[in-house]
Amino acid sequence: MTGVCRVGDLGVGVCPHHSSPQNYTTIFVSGIENVTSDDLQICVVGTIGVSTCGHPTIALTGSDIVTADGIGIHRVGDMGANYGPYTAVGGSDNVTSE
Repeated sequence: MTGVCRVGDLGVGVCPHHSSPQNYTTIFVSGIENVTSDDLQICVVGTIGVSTCGHPTIALTGSDIVTADGIGIHRVGDMGANYGPYTAVGGSDNVTSE
């Protein structure tokens, strides 16, 4: 079990779409409106993020078992990408998912 990601949580990765690869942090900015954890919207596969390298990110992996509105919940350790991949590193300390 691992923490579920929420709007405002973070992922970290490397974007190769620059003259030299850049480390970036993404902050999740979209979620499921009617499903919350700790009063924050839950992130799912397809969640959009804004990265420090200037490119939007999208959540690509999530739970095959636990869903919100039928879409897999994005959790700490799940992956997403802009031009380069990220790993979700921030999530709820109180709500976990398989």
